[in-house]
Amino acid sequence: AEYGEAVVSTQSTGEHSSQIKLFLSIFSHPGSESRGISVSLYYRSVKDETNAFIVCFICDGTALLSPFYHELDKYTDGLVDHLADPEPYLVRWQFNCIEYVLRVLDYFRNDVSSLLYIALSRNNIDILATNPNSQIVRDTHLFISSCSLKELMYNTEVVFAPCSNPEESVMIDFDNKIVNYECNKFCSKWASQIESEYDAYIVRQKLEDYKIAANEDLNTFRRLLHLAEADHYAFFQGYEFIKLHDNGKILFEMLSHESMVYSLESLENLLNILQKFRLYKESVTLNTSRPS
Repeated sequence: AEYGEAVVSTQSTGEHSSQIKLFLSIFSHPGSESRGISVSLYYRSVKDETNAFIVCFICDGTALLSPFYHELDKYTDGLVDHLADPEPYLVRWQFNCIEYVLRVLDYFRNDVSSLLYIALSRNNIDILATNPNSQIVRDTHLFISSCSLKELMYNTEVVFAPCSNPEESVMIDFDNKIVNYECNKFCSKWASQIESEYDAYIVRQKLEDYKIAANEDLNTFRRLLHLAEADHYAFFQGYEFIKLHDNGKILFEMLSHESMVYSLESLENLLNILQKFRLYKESVTLNTSRPS
């Protein structure tokens, strides 16, 4: 990545003007034609008006940086600790913010679907790693955070911690490249869309597409349950929706967590009734399928 700095004077009210430092980092995509540019621009006020900066990340070709807003936003926040000598930090933005997705896919080639399942279903993840601060651990943390809906819904971050009780916890074994967790059809389909890709920009866009799809499905389930407060048929539709959906278990868990986080008593009651109805239907189906 190429790097540059400039000082921009901005005219404010009256005769006073302030100066803002501009940090510019440009990455040229190897082998791509420069048909246009994609720019992510961030502004941060550090201490006061005389200590502000603008960071501009630019990538040439047809690649889009917009799906990487989560990563670039956090990376820009980290610049505050490197203002004395920002160049070494900024020239690595492509490595740290873009290419990490390909490193994770390559490292966990056989367990990508389980990583996606964890991203949608868990907040706290135990890790087993000889070096918990290694690059691949940081990459995987960023990968799971980027796929998660937790920050969007609850303003909480995915947390990695040393493995305390592997038998009762969701655990990622970095030393043996094993993800000890289940999966579902939704995440398997999701993984199949990205496992054979070698373009980080395409992978990130597909991650965002499925993440949006999961959020839309959650909104549909939420809407049906709100209607179910006054409409029994909507309640049955909610049951059918969650029963037949490839991601039904996670959607149910996410809405249950939401009802507890925001103390939504009516929603919690509906979910409890729905869960009892699901268990009842499952028991009936099991009994009728047994040979007499």
